[in-house]
Amino acid sequence: MFVTALPTIAQMVGANRILRGVSITHPTGDPSLGAGEERDLRVAIVRRALEMLTVEVGSGTVWELEP
Repeated sequence: MFVTALPTIAQMVGANRILRGVSITHPTGDPSLGAGEERDLRVAIVRRALEMLTVEVGSGTVWELEP
């Protein structure tokens, strides 16, 4: 599984679960947010990634972070 802002690259290397990250420089966070808001975003990303691991998928499935 990959968390990345560039899902096509993750697909090229054969990842089967890809979570689209926030940005290229900060795939798992957003420094423009306050400390509490960024923590909530990071927790949401980890929860989504864990949810992805419980689902059967084909190759190169790209998931979005749901608000």
